[in-house]
Amino acid sequence: MNLMLVRSWGWPLGRMLKFHSNYNGAQRLNFFHGFRHLLLYSTSTSAECNPDFANYLVDFLGFSKQQALSTYTKLVRSRLARGAKKVSDFEFVENSNSVVKFLKQNGLEQCHIRTAVVSDPLILFSNVEKTLIPKTLAFQKMGFSVSDIVEVVKVNPSIFFMGLDTKIIPAFQALKEIMGCDLHVISIMKSPRIRLLSVSKLLVPNVALLMNHGIPIELIRKQLLRNPFPFLRKTEFTQDALIRVEEKLGIPRDSPRFLLGIMLLNSLKETTVESKRQIFKSFGWTESDVVTLTISSPFLLALSEANLKKRLGFFMNELGYKPSFLAKTCSLFTCSLEKRIVPRHKTLLVLKEKGLITLDYSLVSAVSYTESKFLEKFVLPFKEVHEVYSKHAGI
Repeated sequence: MNLMLVRSWGWPLGRMLKFHSNYNGAQRLNFFHGFRHLLLYSTSTSAECNPDFANYLVDFLGFSKQQALSTYTKLVRSRLARGAKKVSDFEFVENSNSVVKFLKQNGLEQCHIRTAVVSDPLILFSNVEKTLIPKTLAFQKMGFSVSDIVEVVKVNPSIFFMGLDTKIIPAFQALKEIMGCDLHVISIMKSPRIRLLSVSKLLVPNVALLMNHGIPIELIRKQLLRNPFPFLRKTEFTQDALIRVEEKLGIPRDSPRFLLGIMLLNSLKETTVESKRQIFKSFGWTESDVVTLTISSPFLLALSEANLKKRLGFFMNELGYKPSFLAKTCSLFTCSLEKRIVPRHKTLLVLKEKGLITLDYSLVSAVSYTESKFLEKFVLPFKEVHEVYSKHAGI
């Protein structure tokens, strides 16, 4: 697939002054004059932001005033940290417009560019012909489509500042050795949770560690595609998690959920995990009950404390379910309480009270139906429950 590449970057001053229709002649000239005060390597705070720089971001990229101020501060600090040389007012505006034009011509909309600039404002200082075009072409050679490149830039605009031969290609090759497929590597690199600089240093050693402990590569690949972040912890954490999964969570090493337990412990603090376990016990659950539920679905402990308390209160106080039953019914913890469980519970309640159904359908079976199947079977045939279902489902 050919990529539209900008080849002409010269913007005459007259064209620059006509760039934005909302500026009159005096305002346009003042716009450039104001840039004389833009000390891009100073240590000024956002409160001292040059108003014309903020106006540039607001008028040309759709920034809010607050975003423009905070982005200016971030830009100043980034250039200071990198020891960047000062640029003239005109050079900044000309280069910024070249970058924006290039990104737009290659599929990024204004909202995407704005997100990229907020994430790393130095992208406005990129050299289009020396940096953006070569990196873009290199991604294409690695198998990235135009839409793939757009996704990568949206979540990680700093990738344009990474060394192609020293950072990007080695990370790509390392991921390919693990995943065995270019498409899977591209999928991971589009994840907002991947940090390419940590692939060789953290991800590769962690994968090797897990495989050495008997965890199949197929399971590792599946989890990497879902969320690579837990693989980016220091290997000491992963080594410790290998022990704690069995000791603290009760998940045996031969369980297919063992890797999920490691990912959980690599994602949350030990104190956080323990506080979630204590919530269950505060509702009368035994250690055995908590372990049973954790083995079936470890990441239920990643739910917020408020979420867990609300669910347990509804299931145990309102419906009268016992811990021994809930511990074996993890589906009730994975479905939305407000959008799925409560509406279906209320619907079944009315159907049973009015004698409209003869079979005693359980809530567990009811929440297992797809939305269309549930409507077809329990809602549409009975006008008596239309209002009840609509009210609780928020339709």
